[in-house]
Amino acid sequence: MTNNNNQNEQDSTQVVVDFFKTFKWRIIGFLAFLIIAILFLTLGFWKTILIIILCLIGIGIGYTKDRKQDFLNFLNRWS
Repeated sequence: MTNNNNQNEQDSTQVVVDFFKTFKWRIIGFLAFLIIAILFLTLGFWKTILIIILCLIGIGIGYTKDRKQDFLNFLNRWS
């Protein structure tokens, strides 16, 4: 009986993992825009835009620290 119950738990866990693998980017997009929507509703438009811009700047700085040459190649393609 315990083996059957354990097998059912593994099957249901695998179903959830497969679901997240299949719809990974949709789930990430949904959560990202849900957070942005909540920020718009609670903080207002301009404060939310400021937070988004500062986060993008932070991502850019972190990216340059992680992959300096890749980032420079990216900038060269845009200029």
